[in-house]
Amino acid sequence: MPRRAGVVTSTDLALLDALGEEQSVVAASRRIGISRDRAVYRISRLGRAFGGPVVASARGGRAHGASQLTELGYRLVRDGFDAVELVDGRPLAAPPLANRLDGTYRRAPAPTVEIGDGVRLRVTFPAADGERVGLLLDPESVLVARRRFPTSARNVVPGTVERIAPGPGRLGRMVMVRCGRVRIRVTVASETVRQMGLRPGARVLLYVKATALRRVAWLGVGRGSHRRPLAR
Repeated sequence: MPRRAGVVTSTDLALLDALGEEQSVVAASRRIGISRDRAVYRISRLGRAFGGPVVASARGGRAHGASQLTELGYRLVRDGFDAVELVDGRPLAAPPLANRLDGTYRRAPAPTVEIGDGVRLRVTFPAADGERVGLLLDPESVLVARRRFPTSARNVVPGTVERIAPGPGRLGRMVMVRCGRVRIRVTVASETVRQMGLRPGARVLLYVKATALRRVAWLGVGRGSHRRPLAR
C-alpha cells in the first residue's frame, strides 16, 4: 500500500500497533502517552485519508468497549513497519502484527540473540559478538504448547498467556504471551485454543525455529512502533 505523504506519522503507527495488542482505544492511547480524544481523532483522520475504517469498535468489553484493527488497519501496520533484511539486502515485507524483537548477539557457544531476562534465541545469521540486532518473527511461525514434545525447533521459550484476541482471519485467534519482559504474538486456530484450554494466566511453551528469526535493521533507538525503517 503506497503511503500518502504527511498522513501516516510515527504516532499513528504506534497507536495502531498498540490497538492491535490492547484491543482498546483507552488502553492504547494510555500506552503511547496521548489522550483518548487525540487517539479517536487520529483514527478518524486515517479512515478519511485511506477511504475506510482502520479500527472496528463494539460496545462492552474492558476499558469502555473492545476495538480491533480492520483489514485496512492491519495493512497500515504492515506497511508502516517495513524492514530491510540485512542478510542479502533484499527488502523484507513485515507480516501484519509481526513480532519485533531487539537483543544482543552472542557468537558462542552457538549463534544466539539475548532478548532479556535470560532468554536466548538461536539464530542462523552472522553478526559481531555483542552487537545489538533487530529480529522479525511472524506470529504464524510460532508453535504454542502446554508441555514439551520432540521437535526440530531450536528455541523453546516458557511464557504466560496474557491475552487472547480475534486474529486477522475469521477462524483464528491472536494469543499474546509474556516471556519475561518480552511479549510475543502467536496466531492460533480457535479450535486449538479451546482444545488446549488456553486462557489468560495459562503457562505455555513457545517453539520457534532458528530459521524463522529474521534479522532486520531499524532506524532510530526507540522500541516497537516508534522505530523508523531504513530507507530502501
